[in-house]
Amino acid sequence: MSRYHDPEGMGGDPPSGARRADNMGDSGLPRRRLAFLGPHPILGAAAIICTVLVVGVSLVAYAAVRNVYDGINHEAVTAQMLGNRPPKLNGSTNILLIGSDSRAGTGGKFGKDVLGSRSDTSMLLHIAPDHSHAYVISFPRDSMVPVFNCEPDQQGHPGQTAAPGQLEPLNATFSDGGAPCLWKTLEHTTNIHIDHFVEVGFTSFRAIVNDVHGINVCLPFAINNPQAHLHLAAGRQKVYGAQALAFVRLRENIGDGSDLQRIQRQQLFLASAMQKIKQTNLLGDYKVIKDAADAVTTDLSLTDMLGIANSMKGLSTSSVRFISVPVVQYPLNANQVQWEDPQAGDLFSAIAHDNHILKAAKSKAPRAPTVSPSKVELEVLNGSGTAGVASTAATGLANLGFNVIGTGDAPNGFGYTNSVIEYGSAAQLPAVNTLKKEVAGVQVKHVSTIQAGTLSLILGSKFTGLTVKRPASKGPSVASLNSNNNFQGISASQNICKDSAAFEGPDSPVPASG
Repeated sequence: MSRYHDPEGMGGDPPSGARRADNMGDSGLPRRRLAFLGPHPILGAAAIICTVLVVGVSLVAYAAVRNVYDGINHEAVTAQMLGNRPPKLNGSTNILLIGSDSRAGTGGKFGKDVLGSRSDTSMLLHIAPDHSHAYVISFPRDSMVPVFNCEPDQQGHPGQTAAPGQLEPLNATFSDGGAPCLWKTLEHTTNIHIDHFVEVGFTSFRAIVNDVHGINVCLPFAINNPQAHLHLAAGRQKVYGAQALAFVRLRENIGDGSDLQRIQRQQLFLASAMQKIKQTNLLGDYKVIKDAADAVTTDLSLTDMLGIANSMKGLSTSSVRFISVPVVQYPLNANQVQWEDPQAGDLFSAIAHDNHILKAAKSKAPRAPTVSPSKVELEVLNGSGTAGVASTAATGLANLGFNVIGTGDAPNGFGYTNSVIEYGSAAQLPAVNTLKKEVAGVQVKHVSTIQAGTLSLILGSKFTGLTVKRPASKGPSVASLNSNNNFQGISASQNICKDSAAFEGPDSPVPASG
């Protein structure tokens, strides 16, 4: 059983209360209780800025990097910590970027009673083998992932014990096992080989933004948010340390209030930051490089840093894109998400194999394999509480030729909104694809403990009946590759005043106080 302190004292988001992550299958395993890891967006933005500043310098700045290198906190990540790893398929470089909310060194200004550290923003910097382009992939903090065994990291994180068949939020992996555990979890769940990590502490962001003389933001309306201590006029303007920190953290009372939309605003901020760095001589400023170096913990050696610097120095802002992992709502908790299948898998495969994502997104995918309904064995379960829904659907599926072996109530209760197909092995995917055609809006979930050869169809409250007509399959479009219609993300050359979608929602514009 793992328990986590709910951090307070930073302003911005209210606590969301206790949260529990359970296996969706009928495993009979005890539930693993997980307290919510805190609502605060940790500074993945700082991680990227620091990474660009530290490893993005040209080789001409070798002396400067050599002088600041000893100020970097180095953490070794061993093969034993990472376990069985996906193969490295090419010469690309993948760096895990982590923001930590440790309050060490804050003088008690930002939650003096908050102990330990969490990471609510995790990103992956992917540099192509030919150094022609790079992608920054954002992983939502509340993505539900398997619980893997993680060793203590010798940095104050105790590790965690594997819990087969159970899930936890992605940010829990860092709280328990530090950078190696988050690294291991992402490798095992995405099948992307990660080469290095860079972690940035909570206090660094403000100093770094001030060092680069502020970052431009562009607002479609004025923000007056006393809770976040953020007051900004409409339009384009420059923000410095404290305001920049509040801006990248802000979620409540703006737009739709979601963490996913906050990621969009952070991406705009990062695009603006990279434009600023490229347009100025900040990388030649020794103080900037020194403060960035002091901010990070990493496993990168000096040789690694200089090699990455050489690979990045020629990248233009138009060659860098920020992308969010496609997600859908987690059926057991509206505040959590799961990676959308197959869109997220397409993204991970493109990164692992270094397919050019933009071209891959525009190409037509092969039609998903299916089988005859008579070869699909399934049980139909009521996850909504609506009387008779499982038996009615079971009858309809049987009339279509499916082999329905039973009905009943979902083992985890009636809290399902979306319908879910659970399967146990990859060999069942053709059967899953056949069943998916008959249930509109159904989600798919791999559950290793489910009975071999059998599917479970759990009907949620949105279920209104079996599909009557289905449009011909045309292969995935760019829009369909992400539930947010943003699989391709934004370019680092993006005009920051031309993306109002990052601010749209019922809470915008925020009215002035008083």
